Amino acid sequence: MWGGLQPGLPGVHNNEKKKSMYSVVEVCHLPTGEWAQKPTTGDPPLGVKGYAAAVIRNEIFFFGGWCGHYGCYHNSLYSFNVDTFNWKELSPTTSHHGPMMKAYSSMIAIKVNEEDYLVVIGGQGQFSNNTPPQPGAQYSNVGDYQHCNEVHMYRLKTGEWTSPTVTGDRPPPIRTFTLTSITNTTAILFGGDIGRYSNDIYVLEFTDTSVKCKEFSNPGVSVLWPKGRSAHSSVLINCSSGPHLLVVGGNEEDCWLLNINKMEWKELTNIPDSVTDRYGHSLSVWNETQTTHWIIEFGGWRDGSKMSDTSFIEIISSTGDLVVQSVLDINEYQKRRIQDAVGKWMEEGSVDLTVTRVNMLGAPGAGKTCSQLLLLNEAPPTNNTSTPIACPAVRATRVAVCDKTIWNRRIWTQFHSKRNQKSLSCL
Repeated sequence: MWGGLQPGLPGVHNNEKKKSMYSVVEVCHLPTGEWAQKPTTGDPPLGVKGYAAAVIRNEIFFFGGWCGHYGCYHNSLYSFNVDTFNWKELSPTTSHHGPMMKAYSSMIAIKVNEEDYLVVIGGQGQFSNNTPPQPGAQYSNVGDYQHCNEVHMYRLKTGEWTSPTVTGDRPPPIRTFTLTSITNTTAILFGGDIGRYSNDIYVLEFTDTSVKCKEFSNPGVSVLWPKGRSAHSSVLINCSSGPHLLVVGGNEEDCWLLNINKMEWKELTNIPDSVTDRYGHSLSVWNETQTTHWIIEFGGWRDGSKMSDTSFIEIISSTGDLVVQSVLDINEYQKRRIQDAVGKWMEEGSVDLTVTRVNMLGAPGAGKTCSQLLLLNEAPPTNNTSTPIACPAVRATRVAVCDKTIWNRRIWTQFHSKRNQKSLSCL
């Protein structure tokens, strides 16, 4: 996680304090729920709020954003490598070409003919001193600002911005909406500010030179359909019954699930207000298994106050339907992960941990038991001879001390001589 409107952000274009504040990223290790701050190298983007982001393999791409002082918007494009934690500027901010200098647009990654592209749609920027209008796009003035329905594509191979041909039901000038990939060449746009709060859906189909738009609006009558909203968040959940769009929060304090194949909405009423009552927040999905999906929510705004909490929504899809299994705050989630690991240990006799040191507590010079060999990932003995300390109780300590710590705790394992009998407690 990077950027956002943080306390103490200098109201300047750039200085050392701003660079220092935004030269770190926050990393949540999902198997444990532990947050850690990591330094980065290279120069981070200046558009720190309202930027758009998309992922291609091990790189996160950041477009545009608001600079932190009045009227300063960007149309720069940066990449961030999650292996090296290094920033790289791909396209600088300029008023001469490319997308409008703007914030509150959305960006996705597409892949056409085995080639990667980024697509940027909509957004808000300054009315004056901006890039030339895109042919075919529309712009609506709102005070000193303008909203747009521009559609630009960035070809990674050549580093060029292009303007695709847009056909069908093109969305109006729009900002603070969500754009979510369905497949390599399709995406779904929902909601946003179009001069009013929209609840329209647009399904977009891309080629390397074109985009076809199809609109789905509330048919009314007795059909379930969410109210119009802005500054919400959404993620895609794939299950055996097809792709689903999960929408959380915005100016409406609720949560909805869309079956994309059927275009049918369902309101999830068992999500607490602590999760739904916010806007401008981040939302991510972790598919732990084919049927267990964790939705991670962080930050945002509530009643004019910035939020800094993390929530975890567990959704199960084992029956084809998506069912909310639990909603946990970060402390509850961390406790749950430990309990799950303990359960796996007791059931299977093993659990995925990072082991960097094993302390043997037994008679000096004694050999290793099978249990200790298991801890060290070493091969079992080739004969059946017991070691001098293979009875009544040998204790070993797993201590994870490397940077890639999976469990930042001490886990004591008590092994008894009786086959398959073991106990485990966490400190």
